[in-house]
Amino acid sequence: MKDKAGYATRRIRKSEILLEGIERYNPTHTQGLTLEQVLNRQKSKLTNYTKKAIGKSTFEIITTNFFSFFNILLYVIAAAMIFVKNYGGLFFLVILVANTLIGLIQDLRARKTLKSLSILSRNPIRVIRDSLLTELDRDQLVLDDVILLKLGDQIPADGVIIFGEINVNESLLTGESEVIRKGIDAKVLSGAYVTSGTAYMRVDKIGKLSYAQTLQIRAQAFKRPKSQLLSSIKSLFKAIGFIVIIIGSLMILAAIYQEDSLLGGVNKVSGALVGMIPSGMYLLTSMTLSVGVVRLGKKRTLVQEMYSIEMLARVDVLCLDKTGTLTDGTMKVSEFYEVNPNQDIDVENIVANILAATKDENATATALKSHFKFKEYMPTSIITPFSSEDKYSAVRFKNGETFYLGATSSLLNTKNRQEIREIEKSYTSQGLRVLVLTRNKKRTKEQAINEGVPIALIALEDHIRLEAIEAIKWFVDNGVKIKVISGDDPGTVQAVSIRAGVFGAEQAIDLSGLDNDEVKRAADIYTVFGRVKPNQKEIIIRKLQKSDLVVAMIGDGVNDVLALKAADCSIAMANGSGAARSVSNLIIEQNFDALPSIVDEGRRAINNLQRTWSLFLVKTTFTIIMSLMFLVGALLAPPGNKVGYPFLTNHLYIWEFFTIGVASFFLSLQPNSTKIKGTFMSNVVKKALPGSIVMVLAVFSFFIMRNIETIQPGSLRVTEYAAITMSVTTMIFISFVVLFRTSLPLDWYRGILFFAILIGATLAMGLAAYLRLDLFKIDYRDLNTINIIELVVINVLAVIFYFIIDIQLGEKRKKRR
Repeated sequence: MKDKAGYATRRIRKSEILLEGIERYNPTHTQGLTLEQVLNRQKSKLTNYTKKAIGKSTFEIITTNFFSFFNILLYVIAAAMIFVKNYGGLFFLVILVANTLIGLIQDLRARKTLKSLSILSRNPIRVIRDSLLTELDRDQLVLDDVILLKLGDQIPADGVIIFGEINVNESLLTGESEVIRKGIDAKVLSGAYVTSGTAYMRVDKIGKLSYAQTLQIRAQAFKRPKSQLLSSIKSLFKAIGFIVIIIGSLMILAAIYQEDSLLGGVNKVSGALVGMIPSGMYLLTSMTLSVGVVRLGKKRTLVQEMYSIEMLARVDVLCLDKTGTLTDGTMKVSEFYEVNPNQDIDVENIVANILAATKDENATATALKSHFKFKEYMPTSIITPFSSEDKYSAVRFKNGETFYLGATSSLLNTKNRQEIREIEKSYTSQGLRVLVLTRNKKRTKEQAINEGVPIALIALEDHIRLEAIEAIKWFVDNGVKIKVISGDDPGTVQAVSIRAGVFGAEQAIDLSGLDNDEVKRAADIYTVFGRVKPNQKEIIIRKLQKSDLVVAMIGDGVNDVLALKAADCSIAMANGSGAARSVSNLIIEQNFDALPSIVDEGRRAINNLQRTWSLFLVKTTFTIIMSLMFLVGALLAPPGNKVGYPFLTNHLYIWEFFTIGVASFFLSLQPNSTKIKGTFMSNVVKKALPGSIVMVLAVFSFFIMRNIETIQPGSLRVTEYAAITMSVTTMIFISFVVLFRTSLPLDWYRGILFFAILIGATLAMGLAAYLRLDLFKIDYRDLNTINIIELVVINVLAVIFYFIIDIQLGEKRKKRR
């Protein structure tokens, strides 16, 4: 039949129809589609365009960072304080702005990175249309377009070869490193690379129907497991948010009930709520992880997900792909053995002529070409290029001799293999791949392939990344299990794994033909997995995770996408596929030596954040408990008796700035490679609890004295302002005690930091008192001698009580271990 333009077309039989009811064209490789056919395809939206998954939009990122729950709450508090002209209490906005900007910059950076990565490269595609060759972006391709493929091209869509012949490398899709020859009517998959030859293909599947896009769409369906750190901060903020809403609402009702002034009510509520909100905690976490991102960037490591630094530090099992990950995809000739060296055969020239005739361009051929040099041209009559299915190549020279080059299992039978078995075994025991060169004087059609006479053995080895060997040793020494998962032959993978120093590599299994349940059972038993399909890699990862193990995955191909997405921490090679990079947390440039550095950065972040989070939680817990106490007092007091939370935002400035802000910032920067113990949140709470309890008891005692004085005037002589001044002084003093305990064991860095902060806080308070500044809202002139004695006694008792509680909690932790 002919279309409206008069060009010959035909309907493909039903088994070939990919989209129900769509007419298919069968253009020639010289003409391609007509302009009208292309327009019809575009009108029907049968193009190769796929929507890029780039995460949140810019608008979503801005709104998420500027209008989070705590940000909105702090905006309201700031607006209320501005309304009552309490400008001195707005210092907390500095932390709020810094926190928001850091989160905004990090999210925009991540979006930019993801946007620049895609499953296929963005090189122009050569397309034949209206008998003209033109270059287009892959998104502009339409169904049945004719594409010209040459050496180095990445196939942009699934299709069928209609003219010519090419070799393709599908290792990024299947994990198998062998090159496959594709002739007329052969199917090719998007994401594969052309290694040699020239051919024309017709686009057979478009957009989301292509193999590579199918893998990416499946990967997008999963959510990356959350880190303990991220889960902790989200859970904590939810709990604090709930408490803030309840207490804030009750404090407003209490202020109305007590008929408090607008200024007094705003100051009391804002002082309590700002104290409860650990806004600097998220800022500190972001900064701590950002420092790690910058440090790793100097080691050519791109961190796309900050919290992945923590996850690699907690990893129990590290899974590796072989091709392109453990090895760099290249090979070299290790040894060469002539079976009968006295024969009148120039083996080196024979091999060179075979390679020249077959024009094979795979990794094996490249290694052979670099070793066997061409000496003299030998005319040929029959050429059989390498086939991954047959595992050999063959050439019949015009002198009547046929030479085969390939795997011993394909080219030798039991009889003629016997004489070289010991030599072959010595090579394979070293993890080397063995090829055999055989000769047969019979014509190709008259002879059995495996009846040739062995002429020479060639031992090749995969080139293992040296830094990978060192990194594997580091992980093994640190108690991390290594599992190698590859689409290659299990024997080859096992040999490479043994040479790389993978502990337990003797336990290897071939997963071809196994069902999902059998794969799950093998996941816990074996160390090396061969002939693994992409979905089986994912099954292995998820089975290990169900065993309560933190699993990291390193890969470089589209065949690794599902496993990378499922892993707790995913690492892609920079020279791998865009699909692998786009779903990974970390991207490394062939620098396996960066992996231990990533673990060290994770340990530094977690161990230091456990120290510093406790400083924030002391303030938050103290404020919540004190707010509840005064709230109960306010609700029980008769109307007009203004009992309320006594502290303003100003009272917390020295505490927040010195012993929380400055201290936590510098503590978070110090290197700390100590192995992580226990869960993050439990460690933080145990460190914060003693300080919170002691601070509440000490501060509340001053207000008990104030109430006793009201009942019995003159007994203790503690005025309201004196009680606040003594309380603020005690809060600052105990915060330094907590900081000292958190800094233990002291080294030169933490020692200098502690005393520098102590001197800074003392000078700030002394200067404010000397200049009679109203910044901190305290005045030591309200204290008399008895108040000072009371202050000293309470603080001494508080320190003793603090260390008693801390020691008791420490003993309980030891018993549980």
